[in-house]
Amino acid sequence: MPDLSVTLGRMHLASPLLTASGTSGHGGEITVLKDSEKILSCLGAFVTKGVTLAPRAGNPGVRVAECACGMLNAIGLQNKGAEEFTKTELPGLLAFNLPVVVNISASTREEFKTLAARLLENDSARIISALEINVSCPNVSRGGAAFGADPEAVLSVVRAVRSAVGPDMTLITKLSPNVTDITAPAAAAIEAGTDVLSMINTLRGLAIDVETGRPVLGNRVGGLSGPAIRPVGVYMVWACYSGLAACRSGQVPIIGIGGISTWSDAMEYVLAGASAVGIGTAWFLKPTVFVDVLSGITDYVHRRGVPFRDLVGLAHQNSGQPAPSC
Repeated sequence: MPDLSVTLGRMHLASPLLTASGTSGHGGEITVLKDSEKILSCLGAFVTKGVTLAPRAGNPGVRVAECACGMLNAIGLQNKGAEEFTKTELPGLLAFNLPVVVNISASTREEFKTLAARLLENDSARIISALEINVSCPNVSRGGAAFGADPEAVLSVVRAVRSAVGPDMTLITKLSPNVTDITAPAAAAIEAGTDVLSMINTLRGLAIDVETGRPVLGNRVGGLSGPAIRPVGVYMVWACYSGLAACRSGQVPIIGIGGISTWSDAMEYVLAGASAVGIGTAWFLKPTVFVDVLSGITDYVHRRGVPFRDLVGLAHQNSGQPAPSC
């Protein structure tokens, strides 16, 4: 059996597969499935839905719209807030026996700092293994994509969270694809002290009902996910791996996210430079996707006859040149 273990910051994962934030809630969506134990056994870590300091009702409906090659969502970070999360939802994740990554969202630098500190202060059982800083949500009116598009804002937010949690908590910064050059915010996050980068979040999108002449989503703008965005995600992982020494050396590993439905999709990200991958939209359609992807990766690594870690970024050796800018 090939060794597929991965180290992300201070987390040691038995598998390179993670849930993508927002797609499995706070664990309940997995536990209700008949194959929940098998699914959990395939994961390296569980990533929660976004948590905010105060409760959020989210955006008005309609919140989800199907597209030809994916889906648009405008949930709007609906959640019960940090206090309720740590009291009633976080304790249940202890039963998963996995590293738990809590995705955090806020509208200001100080709010991010307060949220991070409060989550750790209230985590008496030390369930949280890492925080994923969401500077990239495209379907909320403040923060989110606005942070992710500005390297200085990314620097400020990540630095604030690092100061709040100290040096021993693993920080992951989730980057937005809605930028001209992904390496600029990535470099800012690294300078500010992130341990890991995750990319990409959804792309801004809009669907219009041609009969009514109105946008389909209640929020009008939503985030596009699914197979359509995979080439964008793979390119952005490639760009950061080739353009940033910290990523290329493995000092700051990358989690590749976006449009993964099969093991070969996942391996595209790995060969481009990702040490691990997150799966989201495909999970809605096929609950066994984690089982199938892990089986396919295992077979691929066995056939190649090399350790999984040696496949990370291998496509760069085969390309003969760095990624061109567009």
